[in-house]
Amino acid sequence: MSIWTSKASLALAFASALASAGCVMPFGGKDAPAMIALASDGPVIAGPVGFCVDPTQTHEEGENAFVLLGSCASLSRDAAVERPAARAVLTASVTPASPGAEPLAKSFKQIDSYFRSEAGRAALSRSGDAATVKVVRTVISDDLLLIELTDSAPSGANAVQARNWRGLMQIRGRIVSFTVLGLAEDPLNTTTMRMLANDFAAALRAANGLSPAI
Repeated sequence: MSIWTSKASLALAFASALASAGCVMPFGGKDAPAMIALASDGPVIAGPVGFCVDPTQTHEEGENAFVLLGSCASLSRDAAVERPAARAVLTASVTPASPGAEPLAKSFKQIDSYFRSEAGRAALSRSGDAATVKVVRTVISDDLLLIELTDSAPSGANAVQARNWRGLMQIRGRIVSFTVLGLAEDPLNTTTMRMLANDFAAALRAANGLSPAI
């Protein structure tokens, strides 16, 4: 696998997710599907229990896609619908993997090093400025790379907290990067955010018929 090629794909995935997540509008719409199947044999995106897809802020173009998930109750405007265990916004960005590349998991250590570099931190930043990002820690587990970080860049009208967790997986030949964002007005502790990140990864595996992590 060419790590240089994968860096470009990963930077694009994170930049796409953050650009869209930084300008999240209030949840709306009567329909709140539990999952969405992407076109062109792409992965199915699903979140943890209580999270649903916001179709008004989900878009797909070719093999690239951005999906935003929020509280099913909030999206459906139905108090009887199940709510998630923690108040958060989840995003998933999907990009194609490099043709003929080895499984992404084989390069997780190199990718970890990349995201600690100036170029990598710039890719993680909401503003594209490496100076706003501090990588707190990374966790590598089988098919999943988790990154805990803080980003001091402005988050738009709907403020999210600086600390967040990102995940990186490969599903059905696509790179899936996802983000767990707590709200600045109701921040989450890092343990809860990591739990949501792991639950998000588990939901993605289940939706796509993959084996649970060991």
